Amino acid sequence: MNERTETAPERLDALADAAAALAGELSVDSVLETVLSHARRLTGARYAALGVLGEDGLIERFLTEGLPSEHVARIGAPPSGKGVLGELIRDPRALRLDDVTAHPAAAGFPAEHPPMGSFLGAPIRSGGTVYGNLYLTDKPAGFDVDDERTVLVLAAQAGAAIENAVLSQRLRELAVQDERDRISRELHDGVIQTLFSLGMGLDAARELVAVDPARADARIDEAVEAIDGAIRELRNFIFQLRPEHAASMGFARGLTELAREYEVNALVRPRLEIPTDVDARLPEALVPDLLAIVREALSNTAKHARASEVSIRVGLADGVDLSVTDDGMGFSGDTLQAGRGLENIRERARALGADLDLRSAPGEGTELRLAIPRHAAGSEDEEEQV
Repeated sequence: MNERTETAPERLDALADAAAALAGELSVDSVLETVLSHARRLTGARYAALGVLGEDGLIERFLTEGLPSEHVARIGAPPSGKGVLGELIRDPRALRLDDVTAHPAAAGFPAEHPPMGSFLGAPIRSGGTVYGNLYLTDKPAGFDVDDERTVLVLAAQAGAAIENAVLSQRLRELAVQDERDRISRELHDGVIQTLFSLGMGLDAARELVAVDPARADARIDEAVEAIDGAIRELRNFIFQLRPEHAASMGFARGLTELAREYEVNALVRPRLEIPTDVDARLPEALVPDLLAIVREALSNTAKHARASEVSIRVGLADGVDLSVTDDGMGFSGDTLQAGRGLENIRERARALGADLDLRSAPGEGTELRLAIPRHAAGSEDEEEQV
């Protein structure tokens, strides 16, 4: 009794830590890995596994913790849902055993599988259905009722986190689809209409060749220039379609990818000035928005600046300091038209709690600078001091 009284507050603290860790995850894979890690630590199990169920009710993914990856590979194919694991699928409620091999449904272990004794399993429900099952084995003193209650609480937290991550993924997919729909409309209203007009103009120029060669040459020159413009516009649309690919790489590689795409689009290679440890120091949650801002800035530069030099700089001395600079045509404040790209940048800056500064003058290029204070950036250095 005294032992339970002493360990209960620690267990509650650990469950609170698990809830906090799960609440911040927007990736299903990260949720599953976090659940495995906390379940094993909370219960003292030697091994932990999580089986994700497919539409056929069998295990389609099987994650493990406690065994080296090379040992897992030697065991061979993961379980599909037979034996005791299948029992939990057929009857989705907590199952606690002193000896898993003594259960009537036990089917034995494959070669290279480590011996296992005590067992604790619990279903993870998400969105009103059983998403998968959590399995814990080989606690030296065996699992008790407190372990079972703890795992049920953790499974409920996991189910909510999985549902949140799935919803977040769907929202991201919808956002991508919305962006593609917008680009499709702009293609129709811009490039496609331009090409249609070019076709009509060239058809008219053909009739002028015999009667007015000078006018025909002028029409053809205009068409060639317009075609070059349409090609640049198409390159720009292709450039805009790749931000999610860049964001998945991490910030440093994402910037490199955006610089490469800009070079394809504008035939100028941006100069990158970024700290070598930027990926370790920059909070991962900021990466998608920062790359999207850089993408929009480069897109505007490619469309309007006619720049021969472009620079992307990142500083992390006091929060995040990001700038995109070019030596192009520039503009005056009176002639600036706030298009959708600049509005996207402003919206993302507001969401990040960042200060945005756009400076330009005719013939003197443009600088876009974004500053996120340390407290808003939530840098990892600051988190380690807390």
